[in-house]
Amino acid sequence: MTITTKTQWLLTDPPMLADYSLDTWEHLPREEVDALQLAGLKQRFTQLRDAIPMLSKLANAEGVVSIDSVDDVIPLLFDHTMYKSYPPSLLENNRFQQINKWLAKLTLHPVEDVDVSHCQGIDEWLQVMDAALPELRISHSTGTSGTVSFLPHSQSEIDKSGAMKQMSVWNLGGPLRGERPELHVAYPFFRSGCSAHARGNDGVVKHLLRGEEYFHAAYPAKMSSDVLYLSARIKGAQAKGTLDRLKVSPAILARKEEHDALQTKMPAHLKQFFEHISQELRGKRIYAWATWNMLHNMAKAGLEAGLEGVFAADSYVSTGGGTKGLVQPPGWREDILRFTGARQLHELYAMSEVLTTHMRCEHGHYHLSHLAIPFQLDPQTSQPLPRHGRVTGRAAFFDLGADSRWGGFISGDEITIEWDQPCTCGRTSRYIVGEVQRYSEKNGGDDKITCAGTESAHQEAMDFLNNLGE
Repeated sequence: MTITTKTQWLLTDPPMLADYSLDTWEHLPREEVDALQLAGLKQRFTQLRDAIPMLSKLANAEGVVSIDSVDDVIPLLFDHTMYKSYPPSLLENNRFQQINKWLAKLTLHPVEDVDVSHCQGIDEWLQVMDAALPELRISHSTGTSGTVSFLPHSQSEIDKSGAMKQMSVWNLGGPLRGERPELHVAYPFFRSGCSAHARGNDGVVKHLLRGEEYFHAAYPAKMSSDVLYLSARIKGAQAKGTLDRLKVSPAILARKEEHDALQTKMPAHLKQFFEHISQELRGKRIYAWATWNMLHNMAKAGLEAGLEGVFAADSYVSTGGGTKGLVQPPGWREDILRFTGARQLHELYAMSEVLTTHMRCEHGHYHLSHLAIPFQLDPQTSQPLPRHGRVTGRAAFFDLGADSRWGGFISGDEITIEWDQPCTCGRTSRYIVGEVQRYSEKNGGDDKITCAGTESAHQEAMDFLNNLGE
């Protein structure tokens, strides 16, 4: 098999590298993965350099015309706040045509061609965009910082993520032959929505389940993006002491009233959810994934209702994220396992900017996915740190699955990577040692990222991104 063929698989159908065997995937030789990642990075750069305006502007300013080693891409890594760098007034005033103009500089998709001038909120805007550009699926962050990020994921990115879930969750040891295995989802939240997490639900039905009837959500409705955004604005205004000056359109207020009415019905929905899963899904294999606090709240409610060991022992229960501003109580893992009956809790390190996940092994190490090239940067200067030994620094990644946006970005996380010593679990990939910590939490809420290239080049690129010709 040629490196060209394997590189194409890595970029377009990653499980094919291991013939859909999770065990083979977890034991691919490091040297081979390194070579494929570099080849994939070169291909992504060639494909996207002159096609994504923001990348082209930055590459020209930095004088980057080719990639010969993985470190060559470091000056082109975006700050992870890039996807929320639009002028906030655009969203506050429903100026979605201008937001599309901003987004057009970050994606290959022709978003500027879509007429969204009539949209009166995020929900309507994303509905119009979904219908007009089915190969683009814009997702957003929860806005806990007071500002919402918009991520232009392609449908093909989501499909690649679904194929990876097939390999991991089905764990058939090879390609599917015959009917899909019986698998249900127990999901303790809204069935659908446009947050990065909720967008994944449709992909799970498409790639893992036999049909929609196998997806069991606590709340069958759609989570309103407008309500999430309003909540973020209220929190931001409270923090600044400007709540009395907050302006909200009548359309959004009406949406919030609908949401408040739904909130009053949530206890009844939750009671019905537990009755349903305890009766209809008892002893069946399920896939459950959510942030740790969502899963723990589900487990606590189930245990209080006298429910234990509800699902099959080989159920796939997965969690990651959700720790921002929260303290994990002792015994939360045990509560989840006692309620679900699953033998194992699959913990992962993930972020909305990258659709791949880094799984935690039995020794507590997060193994870095073959689909994302990891970097560590000096937290003060963002200069690259050595790729050998055991190193602590700011995490940065290049997402090889990103095919219509630029996959390189600098995160707000501090991580320690073991580059050389193999993990005693036997998996061959490099891994994160210890916990992931956010620099903003270390620094009392402040985290100023210095981009790895020249400051003037990055400032010039940011000015270009936010120059919307107004």
